[in-house]
Amino acid sequence: MYYRIFRYIVLIAVLLFLGQACEDEDPSVNSSRLRLKLTDAASVAMKEFYVDISEISVFLVDTAMHEGEWYTLEFSGKTYDVLTLRNGKMIQLVDQYVPAGKELQQIKLKFGNDNRMVVITDSIKTIPLSIHPDLEDGLVIDAVSMEMRLNTISSMVIDLNAALSVVKTEEGDNYLYPVARAFPEVYGGKLKGYVAPLDANPYVKVIQEKDTFLSIPERENLGDQMLMFQFIGLNEGDWEVHFVPDPQANFRDTVVIVTIEQGETFNIPTKPIRLKRLSEE
Repeated sequence: MYYRIFRYIVLIAVLLFLGQACEDEDPSVNSSRLRLKLTDAASVAMKEFYVDISEISVFLVDTAMHEGEWYTLEFSGKTYDVLTLRNGKMIQLVDQYVPAGKELQQIKLKFGNDNRMVVITDSIKTIPLSIHPDLEDGLVIDAVSMEMRLNTISSMVIDLNAALSVVKTEEGDNYLYPVARAFPEVYGGKLKGYVAPLDANPYVKVIQEKDTFLSIPERENLGDQMLMFQFIGLNEGDWEVHFVPDPQANFRDTVVIVTIEQGETFNIPTKPIRLKRLSEE
């Protein structure tokens, strides 16, 4: 009898040990799943804009203890043409487990040496971009805080503003100095609309107080006679939407006001916004 009781005790102990071992090896236990995505606020002057990201870290804060630390994510490094990521398009950088019960407050990007832009002037020209001395330890982006909840997938978007991410010195040197923001994918509201005609070759600019974002509209289908644009992660409230045609196309600028609401997509009801020629009354 004593032997049988002893055998049961040993069996229970082994099962408890195996259960604990499985928990130690399973990264999903007591964790939250983080997906990090990249998108772009476009540049009118650039044709291509390549950013070489070598390392990504996130700053997670224990809000109860008011303490935080940097976590280096599982990312092997890659070069991205961020100008392909406009009008709502994104690419996933990271998808991994991180400690749950913490708040993501900052993101740090480190860069490799394969940064460059392609511009169109009289010809197409590729310009290499050096890492700005201020960014040797990486670029820290203050994020709209996001709670990393247990057994939940949370997506954070990095929106890199290509138009403002190059610094040119008086000596003619070109440096990569990204201007970026980061926000949960469910943050704010979205704006979508259409503009015509094609030969106006316009870009779209949205403005709210100190915030200004650009988009280069594009055809959804080759047969379309209008161009689609989209903005994501916009603060609630009124935004000015500026339709700015190519100066050589002889069309008028047009401005409309829209109201963005949290979690909603505002579709501009006039489809498309049709720009008028300067010769038209």
